[in-house]
Amino acid sequence: MWGKREMPRYLFFYLALHSLIRIFVPTMKVSHWISRKLRLSSDGTGSPAAVTIAVAGVALAVVVMELTLGIVAGFKDGIRSKLMGFDAQVSVEAPLGNNSYMERPDRLSLSARLDTIVRSVLPADAELRLTIRQPGMLKTDENFQGVIYVGQSTPSSFDFEKANIVEGEWPDFSADSCDNKIVISKTLASTLGLALGDKVYSTFVIDGAVKIRRHTVAALYLSNFGEYDNTIVYASLAALQRVAGMDSVSGNRIDIRGIKASNIEETANRLQQTLLSAVATRELDEYYPVNDITRSGALYFNWLALLDTNVTVIFILMLAVAGFTLVSSLFILILERVRMIGILRSIGSGKPLVRGIFVDMGMRLVGRGLLLGNVIGLGLLFAERYMPFMPLDPQMYYLSYVPVTINPWALLALNAGVVAVSALILLIPASVAAATDPAKAVASE
Repeated sequence: MWGKREMPRYLFFYLALHSLIRIFVPTMKVSHWISRKLRLSSDGTGSPAAVTIAVAGVALAVVVMELTLGIVAGFKDGIRSKLMGFDAQVSVEAPLGNNSYMERPDRLSLSARLDTIVRSVLPADAELRLTIRQPGMLKTDENFQGVIYVGQSTPSSFDFEKANIVEGEWPDFSADSCDNKIVISKTLASTLGLALGDKVYSTFVIDGAVKIRRHTVAALYLSNFGEYDNTIVYASLAALQRVAGMDSVSGNRIDIRGIKASNIEETANRLQQTLLSAVATRELDEYYPVNDITRSGALYFNWLALLDTNVTVIFILMLAVAGFTLVSSLFILILERVRMIGILRSIGSGKPLVRGIFVDMGMRLVGRGLLLGNVIGLGLLFAERYMPFMPLDPQMYYLSYVPVTINPWALLALNAGVVAVSALILLIPASVAAATDPAKAVASE
């Protein structure tokens, strides 16, 4: 601190320099310039412990919030992708009867007119699949399991289905030689004691009649999505059409894929309105209801929505931790500069100048914390994104490792939010410093 005999010289130097700055550098804030001349953690002009605690608090908050943001977004994307792999983003169901749902038939025909009307609403890269979802039963000599047989028209990409194959190869269901082949999950195979290449009987009840077919297990898949792994069996669309007594252009729904997640509900609503208009103008003779994944998978989407509440709670807690450490550390720095505050106030410096000095000092601590937090947080996110090292129990979380989605705009918004909230929090101790009585401050030791 300044000695009493040295004080006049320093005051003269300060006033002279203040005037020069005002004349030659009018855009520079005096508070900012003074703050930059005050060291934070060396030469006895600052408390290393206070600085370390403040920087560590901000860095910890940033790391936790970035990890939370990346992991929650990754988890939601992972679950959504599995839902949209097993079920269509949008689907056109079998037409309604004339009076009620009780008269609803179990089939529809993908006519050229219906295909044209549906495609007129969809993006060019959307994929239409004529689909049959037929309940049935897989039976071995010792066990049986109720399942849903899924047959889909070709050519289709089947990227999701093929990516889940763990044994065997995805059959070419468009070939007659693959009519008797099925793809079941590894979980279902373990339950029934089946292996690749085994024969198994499939039982269907169609219009009150029992029909039995013999199938061969061509491949095993594993998605770790329990409910679907236990029930979905992929089969030939042509074979299921024959079992159900349908022709080659009939099924019980039209699955639409390749729609952006953010546009699913809007696309479903527009498609529904288009089909209603087609009935009104007699382009279509029957009304086709439209469903989308947000309704058929509402249980999962509602569950994922609850994660946003957890994120909010974590963010509030982390900001509270960062704010507490910043306020306490800045109070320590203020106490070490009480006489300087008194001198500035006694020579006519206003409260805004003193407040600005300490807010600027606090923001320097925030800047260091942000830099350190981003290095650690982004490093962990990129490491987990490209070289996963945090495993999960797929039976509990549906995923075998911690998923990560890195959204640059969300991370920028997070950093900007931390800066804004920190600046507001720092006004508390800075205002206390600005309100210090000049006479008492100069006289204090």
